[in-house]
Amino acid sequence: MPHDLPVILLLAAGEGSRFGGAKQLAPIASEPMVRRMARMLLETGAPVLVVTGAYADEVEAVLDDLPLGLIRCKDWQSGMGHSLAAGVRALVRAFPSASAVFVCLADQPLLDLDMLNTMLQRHTQASERILITTQHGTQGPPALFPRDCFDALAALSGPQGARAIWQQDMSRVDLFESESLLDVDTAEDLQHVRWLLSRTKRTP
Repeated sequence: MPHDLPVILLLAAGEGSRFGGAKQLAPIASEPMVRRMARMLLETGAPVLVVTGAYADEVEAVLDDLPLGLIRCKDWQSGMGHSLAAGVRALVRAFPSASAVFVCLADQPLLDLDMLNTMLQRHTQASERILITTQHGTQGPPALFPRDCFDALAALSGPQGARAIWQQDMSRVDLFESESLLDVDTAEDLQHVRWLLSRTKRTP
C-alpha cells in the first residue's frame, strides 16, 4: 500500500522491568496506556503501526478494534534498537512510499496532540529535516526521521535507540520543546501521571 506521507511507529514492545510488569496495559483514566497513546496518535490522521513484543497477546488485544497495524518483534528482549529496526522494516514493506517515520513511545501518556501535529506540519514544509523533541535539555522521542534515514534505522540492534543517528547530523535537526515527555518507567511515575491528569482534567 503506497503512502507518500509520514507513518507513525508506536513502540510498545518493552518488558517494563523497572515498572514491574506490563506498563503498556497500566490503566490511565480506565484505559490501558498503550490504547490511550494509539488513539491520540490516530487523531493526527497519519497511519499508525504498533510494535509489540513482551505481553504481545495482551497488548494486541486492547488495540484490536483500532484502525492500525500491528508488528510483533520476536527479538524484543534484545532492546529498543531491535524493536525500532523491526518496525521500520515492516513500515517500508507496508508503506513503500512513506516520506518519514514518526517514532513515538507507548509510555509517554502526557504527550500533547498539538505538538505532534506541529511536528507533522513542519515535515510537510521541510521534508529533509530530522525532528526531535526536547525537555529541559534532554532530547528524545517523539522523533521524526525522513526517508533517507530508513536504512540506518532498519540496521539498529541491541538496547540503543536512534540517538546516534540524529546526533551525527545535528545540522539538519529541528528541536521541539515539550513539557509533556514524562516516561512511565516506574509505578511512582504512573501515580504522578494520574495525579497530573487529575489536576489538569485532561480528556482521556
